[in-house]
Amino acid sequence: MQIIELFKHPLAKIILNEDLELLLNFCLEIKKQTKCRELSNVGGFQSEDIRSSLPPIKSLWKNITLHSNIFSKDIFKCKENISINNLWININKYKDFNIVHDHPFSKISGVFYVKTPKNCGNIVFFNDSNIQNHIHANTITEYNNYNSSTWYMEPQENVLYLFPSWTKHYVRPNLSNEDRVSISFNLI
Repeated sequence: MQIIELFKHPLAKIILNEDLELLLNFCLEIKKQTKCRELSNVGGFQSEDIRSSLPPIKSLWKNITLHSNIFSKDIFKCKENISINNLWININKYKDFNIVHDHPFSKISGVFYVKTPKNCGNIVFFNDSNIQNHIHANTITEYNNYNSSTWYMEPQENVLYLFPSWTKHYVRPNLSNEDRVSISFNLI
């Protein structure tokens, strides 16, 4: 039997070496200075878009751009460079979460984790093919990329995740008594 894989959703995990203390202080200062916007967040703080010229974010901005271009060229075989269209800060307190969403009008999206206490809520990627209507959980002996309706990644400090912008995802509630702090972004 020949197996032909029709569609895939790649996820890149890159461990960076950013100054987390500098970034955390920057995120907390942004929270003090700006009002919260509400998009996919239920509770928590989501900043307006951040500019690349702000010194504390320059190194991370450069790393996101570098790794996203590698991802775009290696996975999607795109010849043109992509750049960050928008970037924002998320600070989620106890029980704050994000509903299922994607990032329209972008090519690659992602998240970088600044602070991730234990039980602060996984990012969950959602298979939009309604597989759960066709393969019932009690018939599966082992979950894999072909039969899973969701796939989760545990947030880890100094980790950058990149994924196609059309990949639906959500973030589970933060069940820690400490804030989960992340920086999200889109590239075009």
